[in-house]
Amino acid sequence: MVDATEATQPKGAQQQAEEYHLQSQVGFQLRVASQIAIEQFSQVFGKDAGTAKITTSQFAVLTVLWEASDLSHKELARRASMDMPTLNGLLKRLLARDLVTINISSKDKRSKVINLTPAGLALAQHLRANGHLVTQRVLQPLSNDDQKMLNRLLCRLIHGHRD
Repeated sequence: MVDATEATQPKGAQQQAEEYHLQSQVGFQLRVASQIAIEQFSQVFGKDAGTAKITTSQFAVLTVLWEASDLSHKELARRASMDMPTLNGLLKRLLARDLVTINISSKDKRSKVINLTPAGLALAQHLRANGHLVTQRVLQPLSNDDQKMLNRLLCRLIHGHRD
């Protein structure tokens, strides 16, 4: 009896399907690596009362805002590598926690700018001061040379798709 997928796929597609191994695919491996990074982030920051409810996406936004002030929504989304709907929801949560402000730009009254509040600035500084611990924990199984190589390759991959 012929399987339904065999009957509808050309022989090449059937062979490719049989040779496909999920665990060896870069997308799967990057997703698992991302899960490991999130787990390490939670272990580093999850026990600290001031950072316990900060997500990795919020960490990215707070860090970007620590580096630059008066950012537009569009520029913040670009720098944090985030889509606008995700950023907007995240900003609502940060506003509710009094970590950011959104005000009309003094340079262009038609646009709004996002900044850290004093509480947001203090939290961002604390997160940045300890962020290296997450990286160290994620990369711990790799040698220094492998860590540098992974960083170079990921930068090339990201820039190859985003530039």
